[in-house]
Amino acid sequence: MEDFNINLIMKKIILLLILSSTFAINDADAQRFKGSAVFGLNLCQIDGDEIAGFSKLGLTGGFKLAYPLQDNIDLNIEMLYSQRGSTTGFGFGSMGENYTDLQFISLPVYFNIKDWFMEEEDYHKVKAHGGLSYGYLFAVDSSNGALSNDINTYNRHNISYLLGVDYAFNSKLGLTVRYTRAFNSLVDVRAISYFVTVRTDYTF
Repeated sequence: MEDFNINLIMKKIILLLILSSTFAINDADAQRFKGSAVFGLNLCQIDGDEIAGFSKLGLTGGFKLAYPLQDNIDLNIEMLYSQRGSTTGFGFGSMGENYTDLQFISLPVYFNIKDWFMEEEDYHKVKAHGGLSYGYLFAVDSSNGALSNDINTYNRHNISYLLGVDYAFNSKLGLTVRYTRAFNSLVDVRAISYFVTVRTDYTF
């Protein structure tokens, strides 16, 4: 029943984003929305699983909508696929003797503060952002004895805070570096997921 309810919620959120995008295209005022495709890497760790270092690599990618509240402030919402976890080796998935591979759908919501305006091309060169992110855990693979390989023993719902900076090469292409850390544990014992994201953003 819980999985059904979560899946229903996720479908409603996806539908809301699609409707928002359509509204942004068809309504003159809503054309202030800017859409971006994002893709990059997570360097991940879990506090409490007896493994140190940001050695677990994960893919992340998805879409972003930005709405300007003021000349130098944006409100942003993203829908992302995000791989997290930890490993004693260095790499993706099951690299290392002990590893935990977690797969999430994430919905970050945050504010951007923009600076260094490029007047000729009408964009800001640098941005700083902060906010919150909801993550839904949908897949687990683990060989680490400190954590289970059974997804039913995990907390599927993950709330995190995030802080980051953006640098725009031009009006279309930019680089984002972000730190994200969960408030709540993945399991009953302490196991806090956190990671650094390095990604490219392409604005349509």
